[in-house]
Amino acid sequence: MIGVEDAGRCVMVEYLVVGAGPAGLQMGRFLHGAGRDYLIVEAGPEPAGFFRRFPRHRVLSTDDNWLFDGAPFTRYSKRSFPDADDLVRYLEDFARPLNIRYGTPVDDLGRYRARHVVVATGKKPHLPAIPGIEHAETYATASTDPTAYAGRRVLIIGRGHSAFETADNLSATTRLTHTVGRSVQRIVKEGDEFVATIDGTGELRYDDVIACTGFRRDTALDAPGVHVLTGDSIKAIRHAARALHRSLEAEHHGVPWPHRKLRNRPDSLAATIATRAGKIPDGLADVVVPQGQHALLYDEMPTTERNGFVVTSTQVRHYRRNELIAVERRLHRKPLEKFFSQQLAVPCIA
Repeated sequence: MIGVEDAGRCVMVEYLVVGAGPAGLQMGRFLHGAGRDYLIVEAGPEPAGFFRRFPRHRVLSTDDNWLFDGAPFTRYSKRSFPDADDLVRYLEDFARPLNIRYGTPVDDLGRYRARHVVVATGKKPHLPAIPGIEHAETYATASTDPTAYAGRRVLIIGRGHSAFETADNLSATTRLTHTVGRSVQRIVKEGDEFVATIDGTGELRYDDVIACTGFRRDTALDAPGVHVLTGDSIKAIRHAARALHRSLEAEHHGVPWPHRKLRNRPDSLAATIATRAGKIPDGLADVVVPQGQHALLYDEMPTTERNGFVVTSTQVRHYRRNELIAVERRLHRKPLEKFFSQQLAVPCIA
């Protein structure tokens, strides 16, 4: 059990989830639905703190923003590129039935005697190790008013969504806007100007430099035995949360990993895997374990599994007694059928 201080007394819960962003909320919903004793702690006064601030120009890059067991996101927005405030409203409603304590920062897990701790603290802006980068504005601090850069020469460092979002916002008013990636070697401040040395181009002068170099996961609470829940998108987060919850349920509560039976024939396996492969999220794998006339399909398990056929979005790996014996990277029906025909002749540990 874990102890959480509350008005001078120790409240005991089984699961502590740190963070009330999409990852923490999704894990909380799974724990809530399973009837587990849990608490989500959030440093801020409300959920979805990241999306209240980012993206800065308030337009999301995808409409795939829903969480498992939540309402359809289309109730909040039907746009292909929704407003970030629509996502905030969605997450606020998603959080309502959950056990969350706001205004509770956690900077030291050593204060808690934890049986199960899930760290879902999200990401923070990242600055690369470029000499002189400290002189630049950042994606988090730069003005979102394009008139602030009217007639100016602006260098934007970055090649991701935040960089192109910023460039699109400013380009109508700037004198020029350059967007570059890792080719910036150094930045020197000379009076009111910036001199940027760019590989293959040389030295160029700008009035403003904005570093839009993405986000990195906050690792401050990482520790042995702590479960870290993260992802590069809400889609990745919801699937990673489900996989982690299934792992915890199987390991600590004896709940079997969900699975279904397939016919243990090359044509049947090939048809199923050819359809499934493109739907498997990064970092997870479907696992097919032959058992006589049938095979059991366990979907979206951790890729550390070393039993039977381990299927990712890019390949099928066949293991026997934890030893890799074959790989197939052509994830179309005919090549897969040939692969399974060959491999089913090899004994596979059940």
